[in-house]
Amino acid sequence: MSEPRSHQHILVQGGTLVTMDPARRVVRGDVLISSGRITAVGENFEIPPATRLISATNKFVLPGFIQAHVHLGQSLFKGLAEKLGLLDWLEQKIWPLEAAHTEESAYWAARLGAADCLLSGTTTVQEMGLVRGMEGVFRAIRDSGLRAVAGKCLMDSGSGVPSPLKEETRPALLEAEDLVSRWNGKARGRILGAVCPRFILSCSGELWEGSRALARKMNVPIHTHLLESRDEEYAVIKKLGLGQMEYLDQMGILDTDLRIAHGVLLDQSHLKILDGRGLKVAHCPSANAKLGSGIANLGLLVAEESISVGIGCDGAACNNDLDVLEEMRLAGLLQTLKSGPAGAIDGRGIVEMATIEGARAIGLEAELGSIEPGKLGDLVVLDLDRPQSFGAQETAVYDRIVYGTARDGVACVIVDGEVLVENGRLPM
Repeated sequence: MSEPRSHQHILVQGGTLVTMDPARRVVRGDVLISSGRITAVGENFEIPPATRLISATNKFVLPGFIQAHVHLGQSLFKGLAEKLGLLDWLEQKIWPLEAAHTEESAYWAARLGAADCLLSGTTTVQEMGLVRGMEGVFRAIRDSGLRAVAGKCLMDSGSGVPSPLKEETRPALLEAEDLVSRWNGKARGRILGAVCPRFILSCSGELWEGSRALARKMNVPIHTHLLESRDEEYAVIKKLGLGQMEYLDQMGILDTDLRIAHGVLLDQSHLKILDGRGLKVAHCPSANAKLGSGIANLGLLVAEESISVGIGCDGAACNNDLDVLEEMRLAGLLQTLKSGPAGAIDGRGIVEMATIEGARAIGLEAELGSIEPGKLGDLVVLDLDRPQSFGAQETAVYDRIVYGTARDGVACVIVDGEVLVENGRLPM
């Protein structure tokens, strides 16, 4: 299959633009995309010949949603790993399933996951990858039209890790380097590389050192799981004699472009260790709830200037879908449960996590996350003209999006100037 490609002009016409720009403007108007980038926003600008028109009348137009942590390769495992905590879930179910992947099965798992993401308005993902079959995942991302930051999952040690996943350190790093070399910048720049050591319990010190060196050599981020559950933290302390954040500090990982998934246990003690160094966090409320890991303290994280917080569905095996709108709603509700109504993150804050703050959480805020001329042409059009999305005139549009919109409200999704969802369906 060839890469999705479009050189045509697209005009998204007559919608309410929830721009997420620095002024957070919500205005009526049009958006023109040319050669994959937004070239005009507003009204009464010149429309090039042969422009494709997409009506957004009575609809809301937003920057495409960003998921800062997913496992596309787990999409075939939905419903196969229920009623287990994190470590048992990995050892008894997920690792054996991942060990059975081939490049072909990984390709179709990732195509399924990409479709799930696109149909809920996700245009960009940060993908953790697979130990086996990662070439297939990259091909699937390319063919789906999705935008992604992705890398091979790295594992070379750990209790309960199946032998096909427990790779020799140097060959694993060489394969990761080869994949980044071949895929970084491909698909007209839609695919960017990353180094992805899975988590501390499955990675040796040599692998962390190699990951740090590789990330610096290739000028790419490190994406890993961190501080997801108390059982994980206790196991790390028992094995290494210090906690996860302390260990990554000791290994020099905190001085890289580090993106972590979960951060359920992040607290003031970890902020002291970070000491103002930047950290990018993917909040995954559904996975954290399903595995019984807990609720991250978003209030603490979003108040810290050096931390960027995005949102992610994680994988279908610990969520059962990749619906970012559902994730946004749950993030808001669970934070209210944790902090009380007075400490809750409001609707605008949740939408920010899925757009402009999500872009910061994957290092792409200069290119994504808001509707502004010069940014990439990634948009989602939502139909809120439906009973479940009703809101009085005084209702904040952000609250209507977070608490009144579901997957069936996604009318159109555009990535890189390519229409990938139309009338709520993937074009055949």
